[in-house]
Amino acid sequence: MIFFTTFVTVVRPQREGIARRLGSPARVKGNTLRLPIGAEVQIGDYVEHCPPHDEPRTMAVIDVVHPYMPGASAADDYIDVTCVPSERVSISQVTEPALHRTMSTALTLVEDGRMSEAVSEALRLVEERVQSLTESDDSGHTLMESVFGTRPPQLDITTTTEQAAEDEREGFRLLFIGAMLGLRGPRLRGQHGAGDAVPATVDETMEYLAVASMLMRRLDRAESGLG
Repeated sequence: MIFFTTFVTVVRPQREGIARRLGSPARVKGNTLRLPIGAEVQIGDYVEHCPPHDEPRTMAVIDVVHPYMPGASAADDYIDVTCVPSERVSISQVTEPALHRTMSTALTLVEDGRMSEAVSEALRLVEERVQSLTESDDSGHTLMESVFGTRPPQLDITTTTEQAAEDEREGFRLLFIGAMLGLRGPRLRGQHGAGDAVPATVDETMEYLAVASMLMRRLDRAESGLG
């Protein structure tokens, strides 16, 4: 059992000029914190700490490991948080991708903290759009193989020509199939009581949505080429 020896404030920016502040017991060692299970902390938060006989510190959270996540010990009874001094953090808004317009519902689910549902919704929309464009009743892996595995494919998502186009088609065939099997599949099985995927962090979820967004943009290209 871990004993918490100090107290920190977790600061979560919400919009310009406004932030939510939550206090929590903690154990602090350098740029590593251990917080009690149930503490609200995520990547992108800031942590304020006043060490005894020292200047107050503000640190930016760059990694959070919960006991149920890979890399954590089954005996852990705390949340492991890695930080960097806040002055080292400088991320421009331009680095944040503008997702495809169809991702709006999935983004709302992320805001509600429903990460698995957000990923499942984003990939469901990809699947439904492929079905609509090809008038197919297939789904999942079977759908993507039948649409992108034929020569020529039913939907052409390429941006190049000749051999480069063939390589591109094969790469995106695998990406569409992989999205159904590796991203959507585990979450669908969890929703039907067959074992849920490990809960994703906000950053991981946004990366999954970026994959779905990329596939949607390629479907835009394919649709523009249909007669």
